[in-house]
Amino acid sequence: MKLQGQHYDALILTEWRELIAATDLSAHHLLISLSDADISLLADDFYAYMLNDDDAAVFLSSEQVNQRLHGTLATWIRTVLCSSTADLPALISAQRKVGDMHARIGIPIDLVARGARRLKGRLYTLLRRDISDLALCNAALRFSSLAMDMATEVMTTSYSRSYENTAKDKENYRLFSILDNVQVVRERQLSALLNWENRFIYTVATGLPMSENQELMESEFGLWFLHKGRHVFESVEQIDTIESLLTDTDRFIATFNNQRVAQAEERYTLLRAVRGRIAKIGMLMASLFDELAKFENGKDPLTSLLNRRFIPTILRREIGLAMRTASPFIIAMLDVDHFKQINDTFGHDIGDLALKKIAGILYESVRSSDYVFRYGGEEFMLLLVETSENQAENIIKNIRTAIINQPIHPPQGGKVNLTISAGICIFGGHPDYERLIKRADSALYLAKKNGRNRTEIYRGEA
Repeated sequence: MKLQGQHYDALILTEWRELIAATDLSAHHLLISLSDADISLLADDFYAYMLNDDDAAVFLSSEQVNQRLHGTLATWIRTVLCSSTADLPALISAQRKVGDMHARIGIPIDLVARGARRLKGRLYTLLRRDISDLALCNAALRFSSLAMDMATEVMTTSYSRSYENTAKDKENYRLFSILDNVQVVRERQLSALLNWENRFIYTVATGLPMSENQELMESEFGLWFLHKGRHVFESVEQIDTIESLLTDTDRFIATFNNQRVAQAEERYTLLRAVRGRIAKIGMLMASLFDELAKFENGKDPLTSLLNRRFIPTILRREIGLAMRTASPFIIAMLDVDHFKQINDTFGHDIGDLALKKIAGILYESVRSSDYVFRYGGEEFMLLLVETSENQAENIIKNIRTAIINQPIHPPQGGKVNLTISAGICIFGGHPDYERLIKRADSALYLAKKNGRNRTEIYRGEA
């Protein structure tokens, strides 16, 4: 693969240089002389066009365009159009990074091609506005069009490799599942479904206000299904049926007020319908779990937490969900304080025991809809779905307290006190998951710098 990449880089570099050499100097000068205002107009038109496209708008917002993307695109346009004077190897390398970023975000490759087509069309209109020499305009457009094609092609080669790796991880994630133990999770979620049903029956039977009833989609089971279950199981038809049953149940219940429920016949109709739906959901879920039990899971061998290889798959999906529903989520990076000292003083067996104890506390401290990863070494990552910053602070505070209250007692005597440092970052709308992780990691670095055994929140721009 590496040799193929080097061969491709040499080929595209040669062809780009040939394009530069075959283009008249007057055409190069025309493109280089475009004003910043002209380049800005091209970027304005590009984003106005893309923001009006439903497919593209999922990955964009007016705020992102104004604050960051407009300037980045303007720089890209200027660099590609002036590539006769650019450092081509560096320019090619930059296109690879853009392609990798597009793959991380999950931007469909056809959107990139569509945007490039729009730019070419507007550039021709711009050139014809001031230049009467049609041959000169065509020569400049030929160069700019082919240069954009080459830049987009390099992006695409990197995108394709990244996308293939992503697809493999996504399939592995589904096959190996996100479940630490299929039978344990099966019992936990079917129990959560039953608990919701029992609370609902109690509310109706005792005449409590119907407004106090928790919606099924907002229950522990509903959140787990939305953020985990529906993405793991293979049977799309059964998953769609369960999701319809969940939403239909909430809609059906919403049609009943206390006045209707007070009537015995209406109350019987409500309870019978809801219990029938819950029974069907339970039956479908049991069937799906039976299928999932055939596969082994992909856990970290020491802590039994999720392997970090699944982070891109999960974060891409959660980001897409958050952008569609405007629901917040939190990334928290956690690091065991003075872990090297623990290993050096008590040995690696005690160090491993510390990691397993902390992993168990993390797992037990979050909801079944959240995610806990062994990020690497003594570092962990939490993904807290539909969670505000204040809620995340409280969760991490409780985790830190639980860890402090559960020291390790080595067989040779003594006591190992454990603490963690944490960094929190709330999803701010940017579709690149690496940006979110880096910001949570920078908050973690600040927590360690400020004395450890504390939590810091990322306060930079979203």
